[in-house]
Amino acid sequence: MDDSERKPDYKQLLRFYGYALSYWKLIVPALIALFVYTVMSVNVLVLVKPAVDTLMGEQVSESKKGEQGDSLGAFERMKRRMTDRALEFGPVRRFNDWIRTGDRLKKIALLLALVVSPLLFVSGFAYNYLQRRVVWNVMADLRVAVFERLSSLSLTYFSRQRTGDLVSRLTNDLQVTRNALLLLFGRIMQQPLRILGFLAVAVFYSWQLSIVVACSFPVIVFVQRRYGGRIRRYSRKNLERLADITDSITQMLQGIRVVKSFDQEESENARFRARTRAQLKRAYKLVRNRAWAESLPELTLGWSLALVIFVASRLVIGGGLAVADMFVCVCALTACTGPIRRVVKAYSGLQYSAAGVGRLFELLDSAPQMRDSADAVEIDGVKEAIRFEDVWFAYDGEPVLKGISLNVPAGKTYAIVGETGAGKSTLLDLVPRFYDVERGSISVDGVDVRSIKHRSLMRQIAIVSQHPFLFNRTIEENIRYGKPGASDEEVRAAARSANVHEFIMSLPQGYQTQAGEMGNRFSGGQRQCITIARALLKNAPILILDEATSNLDAASEMHVQEALANLIKGRTTFVIAHRLSTVRRADRIIVLKDGRIVEQGVHMELLARGGEYERLYRSQFMEDAAEREEGARDQESRVSSGLPLDPDL
Repeated sequence: MDDSERKPDYKQLLRFYGYALSYWKLIVPALIALFVYTVMSVNVLVLVKPAVDTLMGEQVSESKKGEQGDSLGAFERMKRRMTDRALEFGPVRRFNDWIRTGDRLKKIALLLALVVSPLLFVSGFAYNYLQRRVVWNVMADLRVAVFERLSSLSLTYFSRQRTGDLVSRLTNDLQVTRNALLLLFGRIMQQPLRILGFLAVAVFYSWQLSIVVACSFPVIVFVQRRYGGRIRRYSRKNLERLADITDSITQMLQGIRVVKSFDQEESENARFRARTRAQLKRAYKLVRNRAWAESLPELTLGWSLALVIFVASRLVIGGGLAVADMFVCVCALTACTGPIRRVVKAYSGLQYSAAGVGRLFELLDSAPQMRDSADAVEIDGVKEAIRFEDVWFAYDGEPVLKGISLNVPAGKTYAIVGETGAGKSTLLDLVPRFYDVERGSISVDGVDVRSIKHRSLMRQIAIVSQHPFLFNRTIEENIRYGKPGASDEEVRAAARSANVHEFIMSLPQGYQTQAGEMGNRFSGGQRQCITIARALLKNAPILILDEATSNLDAASEMHVQEALANLIKGRTTFVIAHRLSTVRRADRIIVLKDGRIVEQGVHMELLARGGEYERLYRSQFMEDAAEREEGARDQESRVSSGLPLDPDL
């Protein structure tokens, strides 16, 4: 076990609590209210003695007290002098005289009812309200900070992280850190003040009994130090197992169609049960250590109180302690035990929360890989060319692109083709800097993309991928995502160019129709046309089409191709296409194989060479022919069975 596991990371906790400092205008009055509440709590106990004296008839005259002065010990004489000086203070003297005259019990009850209780109520309400406002504000700030950090991280980070773990940090870990705030502004601030107040009263009336209880404090501290590190360590492991559970849920929900299609419900259930059992094992260890840490002090305090009662009885019998003083002192010491228990539980809870704080700051400290250099510039469109010079790139040390050199003139359409895994998508991911090249460079009009401000670069690029994604917002909001300040007419013009306006207007709510989760209310072709409208509205000079029609049926593909034809006009365009028939009209076709350019040219030229492109084309032609033949047989079968023809075949 290393030191980081043994000791609390107080720097992280202090950094975490630093988020609350900006709300000092709420914290200061909360602390004032807490002080008033504590003083009033102690005053309730202080009023017990005159009430007990009255009930027992043990009021000692001033002369009698003076006679006893010589027999008192040094501590008692000092306490007597302090009391006499306090009683000489004007307001205190007048209050004391008022209490002594008339019916003391009625006056004490009146004080409790009309002064102490209302002050307890007001100060308690103010403290609880203000400290909870601070907690909610800090949690909102943290949630925003984590979200903003996540949105700023590169795709490399997300490719190495599980979605479930990230979601868990935003939910489970954030909830745990909330407990750390509640503990700080609740028990950790409030209870020590109450302990000091009650101890002061106890020491004032009997220092001997106070020492008996104080002897238990080192034992309590030792127990907390011993179990604190274990609680923090097991808490972190428990949060990691909770992240596994969240990941299982996320994966199942995202892949529910696959789960259903392959009849794997029971397999996923078994996996989830296994991860839940693993989390329970960690939770049991955490619960056991928290139980030890919170229960052992109870035993120590119980023994201490038993010893207090024994010592108190001996002092009263021996005449060293008045019955009323003993009663108040025991009440004060008993009142101390509640706050001490709460502090113990708070410390245990703080160790539990420290693990969540650490995991949260791990995410907040993740540095974005794509940062603008000090001399980064802005660009406005593509006037000359986009150039790839000896570009190399690897995933986890495995080369994917090997020495790619390519010059794409402005306004031209270049198609990138090749077998699966050839590096097509990776090559185009380097243009918007989703990843950075490892060797070589990519430049726009002679300016390396790494020397261009990232926001400026992204304003020049529109991307339409093979998996059209729509937010669970209205269609209008999804299209306007390409240009947040666009007018309604601009949105509709983009939809018309994308051949999707008529479809949208046929919906009951038109452009205000909700797209559903990931756009699942619409077909693949409809979703794709909406994303094309989004790209059209952005009106970026560089366009990347990453197999934008690969998942569509023939009718939808034809519809989308018409929309793409409008999108490509006048733009520097990169096209990745699974169906080679869709790239025939490209200005140039680039053929990749094993991460290298093996051929380039126009469609007919490449076919005539009889190389890799011709092989891919013939192979795909044979697949398409086989599909058409199978479709024809299916149609014949439907006719012979008396079924209607399938319009998609």
